[in-house]
Amino acid sequence: MILKLYKNTKNPEKRKESILIALVVCFFFFNILNIIIEDHEQVIKGFISIVTSHAILITDYLVIGGVGGTFLNAFSILIFNYTLMKVFKVPVTGLSVAANFTVFGFSFFGKNIFNILPIYLGGILYCKYESIDFKEILVILFFTSALAPYISEVAFSINAGEGAYINAVCLGAIIGFLVTPLAKKMANFHEGFNLYNVGFTGGILGSVISAVMKAYHFEITDRKIISEHYHEPLLILSVIAFSGFILIGYYKNNRSFKGLSDLFKDSGHKVDFIAKYGVEVTLINMGILGFVGIAYILVMNQILSGPLLAGVLTMVGFGAYGKHIKNTLPILIGVTLASYGTTVSDNFTVVLSGLFGTSMAPIAGVYGTFWGIIAGWLHLSVVRSIGVMHGGLNLYNNGFSAGIVAGVLLPVMNTVNENIKMRKNMYLERRKTIHDTMAEVKKYLKTKEEDDSVEGKDA
Repeated sequence: MILKLYKNTKNPEKRKESILIALVVCFFFFNILNIIIEDHEQVIKGFISIVTSHAILITDYLVIGGVGGTFLNAFSILIFNYTLMKVFKVPVTGLSVAANFTVFGFSFFGKNIFNILPIYLGGILYCKYESIDFKEILVILFFTSALAPYISEVAFSINAGEGAYINAVCLGAIIGFLVTPLAKKMANFHEGFNLYNVGFTGGILGSVISAVMKAYHFEITDRKIISEHYHEPLLILSVIAFSGFILIGYYKNNRSFKGLSDLFKDSGHKVDFIAKYGVEVTLINMGILGFVGIAYILVMNQILSGPLLAGVLTMVGFGAYGKHIKNTLPILIGVTLASYGTTVSDNFTVVLSGLFGTSMAPIAGVYGTFWGIIAGWLHLSVVRSIGVMHGGLNLYNNGFSAGIVAGVLLPVMNTVNENIKMRKNMYLERRKTIHDTMAEVKKYLKTKEEDDSVEGKDA
């Protein structure tokens, strides 16, 4: 059915849109199948438990609401965001695809249909204030839901008062209002080398909000709830989905992988792969990245859970905007190497940091494998230390860390590269001087030899 839908669509824009439709249909199918298998009442109860629970890092919704409730939550957000894109006529781009996959992934831990809405409200207020179209910032708002746990924390905190819900909505609206202008400014710090720019922005804003909350005696309790019983079904579902991406892309790309090698050569820095290489090649790339993420989890001897699935889906989504296997592997290697000889003994933390740390893939793409490994190595150390700044309420904590690492590394990498370039130019200049000198010497000797020969004949 999906192939037929794609085949009958000749308009390029409609073809891009058909990809999102296909995703919605797939996830709808799996969601309905899950509800049929599970007890209906349990699904609804699980969904309500998710909506009314805390969402602080790390809260795996598979534990809170079960598989049925979690998929219902994820599908609700996916279809809601897709509907917004349709209503406001937001074009399907690499970034919008990345946003939808990221939000869908985080629907397994941290985001629910309740705690994202106040942020969207804030975005609407910002558009009214600036007199701009809502569609211009909608994709940014999708990412801004990284701070959705603040809404849940204020609304359902133990020490919350009677006006907790109103306070939560107001806080969400403020966040939605502020993040858009902040994100534009913060991008200058890392110059686009952190693909999760809103994660960096959210980390800065979240740190300020958390500091204010703590100053007024608002307690933020640490949490680490991770599922351990859904590895096989999640693995099977992932393999089916990622295989589907590759097969559809291959089929519609005239049954070939043409163009994929060119995509792999791309740096990934501020690049929309859909616009540059087409939907077909991008789909293949997304599917490959999905298998890379799954392989990394299995190699590191971890089981699939809500947070790790979110990490894989985010990688897949950004396969449409900046990531591919060649620029993500150095980051994964760097994070893994950093775990040896350090105090990090929890492989779950390493794997989660690796998957999300691939937000710095453009560093490896532009500056090379060595700097990609260095970026990954630094990321693991930084990401473990900065969570306390926002109290675990910024879901894109890795994006926060990646922004810091990228911003710090950029001047270092540029200085080293400029120095290497200068030394190379000096070497080439000396080599040219020696070459020219040798040529002059040879010319002189040849001339002298000819003169001596003439003199000999005259004698």
